Amino acid sequence: MIVKLKVFVSAMRLEATGIMSVELTPVDAATLPPFSAGGHIDVFLANSLVRQYSLMNDPTETHRYVIAVLREGNGRGGSTFVHKQLRVGDIIEVSPPRNNFALIDDAPLHVFVAGGIGITPFISMAHHCRAHAIPVRLYYCAKTAKTTAFVAQLQGLLGDDLVVHFDDGDRAKSLDLAAIAKAHEGAQFYCCGPRGLMQAFTSVTSQLDVPLLTEDFNPAIANGDTITAAEGGFDIVLSQSDTTLHVSAGETILEALKRANIEVETSCEAGVCGTCVVNYSEGEPVHNDVVLMPDEQERSVALCVAGCRSKKLVLDL
Repeated sequence: MIVKLKVFVSAMRLEATGIMSVELTPVDAATLPPFSAGGHIDVFLANSLVRQYSLMNDPTETHRYVIAVLREGNGRGGSTFVHKQLRVGDIIEVSPPRNNFALIDDAPLHVFVAGGIGITPFISMAHHCRAHAIPVRLYYCAKTAKTTAFVAQLQGLLGDDLVVHFDDGDRAKSLDLAAIAKAHEGAQFYCCGPRGLMQAFTSVTSQLDVPLLTEDFNPAIANGDTITAAEGGFDIVLSQSDTTLHVSAGETILEALKRANIEVETSCEAGVCGTCVVNYSEGEPVHNDVVLMPDEQERSVALCVAGCRSKKLVLDL
């Protein structure tokens, strides 16, 4: 069963062109569950919309959660609802915090690369690093000053360790990602922002063999289309009950489970939140999510978007 917390929309503020911050405070308790730097929550909106947003306030705060939402004209409806319909005084529901983008504790230096609204998880990370005297460097890339939020707050936190870069939407003016990766020997790198930025930085860090973590709340499959079962489908075996189900062509594992009245905790159903991740012990899944790291893919699978190359997938369910 999905745990939901009732929260009160206590403040909303237009932070930059198209970017709205939302402050959420508890309704049924004096405090909210704590979160760690880089954490996020699911936000349950109207018409069964569920969206994931990074928590951007100081992780030591338990009296509020603060998120920021970019108005996306070609989005899936969540950002439009927040900007057009959500108002101060509303009561909505959110999940307890989760963290798929946690800081690596033993890294001697954290280097953050943010693009646009991808800045949000790094704000809570910056709070944590400064409070614990952890070396940090943040590169913040955006189109123009008008579309760039939270710069003053970050300058107060990071000072000269913040680099803000405007590219006017011109790829020729983009950050020199290779230079950034080469300039910070021994650092742990993190990237969040448009998928093109993350893919480019992933390519750079892979070539240079330096560690990188990314976070992506965009749908895992372009245009919302999931890569599901191929022609002929495959069987899933639920090891805890020794039950076998068939996943038909064009069907997701979740749909097959629901068809058999087997409940599994889910949230985004787009491969971006990690709620439906379970372990598997046999089979060759096709990982279509953006949550699992390569080593995690060897033992875990996101049920909402995974396909399968083998004819059988044994799940820890």
